[in-house]
Amino acid sequence: MNQQKLQEIYPTSSLHSFPTMNEDYLSIALSHGFLWIPKENLSSSEEKLLQSMADIDLTNYLHDEKYDHPWYTALFFNEAIPASKGSFRLIQFEYHTLEKNELLSLQEEMTTILPHTVDLFLLSKNYGVIVESFSEDALSTEELEGLFLALDSDFNSYTRFFCGAFHSFEKDFTQLFYEEEQLFLHALNNNTQDKSFDIDESAILFFAHQDVSKSYLMQSLFVEWFNPEFIKIISKLWEMQGNVSSAAKELFMHRNTLQYKVDKFQEQTKTNLKKMDDLFLCYLLILTFKK
Repeated sequence: MNQQKLQEIYPTSSLHSFPTMNEDYLSIALSHGFLWIPKENLSSSEEKLLQSMADIDLTNYLHDEKYDHPWYTALFFNEAIPASKGSFRLIQFEYHTLEKNELLSLQEEMTTILPHTVDLFLLSKNYGVIVESFSEDALSTEELEGLFLALDSDFNSYTRFFCGAFHSFEKDFTQLFYEEEQLFLHALNNNTQDKSFDIDESAILFFAHQDVSKSYLMQSLFVEWFNPEFIKIISKLWEMQGNVSSAAKELFMHRNTLQYKVDKFQEQTKTNLKKMDDLFLCYLLILTFKK
């Protein structure tokens, strides 16, 4: 089915990575994800037609085990997360269908390889979420891609994933997850080749067509990443096209001092300011949210 046409016809619908059993919505399977259409906007004939076109049994897509996971209610019911300190990131992954015993083995393997995993659950037969706590040795997106390549080889599958940003435990993870989910789905639908996606590149492509200032996710990143000093540093780095030596001279700062500050920033945010996508996202956040 054509996602764009359906969303034009049903503007109150929303795109998600998994179906819903909520009787107030009709879930329509797409190439990547599911479109949730409120039934209150459908006539009985429209509902029957869409159901016949969908022609799926949603029970085959759902995993009841997810309800036993402590982070599930935090992500989907706006409840407090099961933690009182620290920062966490969400890694979403889409995989080709595996048998149930293979999925269980895959979950165990992921938890072993990612020792800072605090929760991992499957939301459908081909989509899952990893919740990881912050650590200085947290893997980069490139390193995670190598990990998933190894898992694909072991399980004869093919996985694509989205590596979210780390967020403080105090944040609204329901809203953060929803927005990062939209970034992932947008990337999957517009990029058929890449295996891995992260905030930096995905956000730039997504917000080329959306209003950045209305995004809770982007505002949250600005608040967590920047203080007055780093607003000046990023602005000058952008002006100097990422050249640390030139930026240091403009800031009347020793190059090594600036490089140390940049390294600490990158360590905390898991960004790489040598990549123009990362630097541009940082500069975009400053332009949008600096008062």
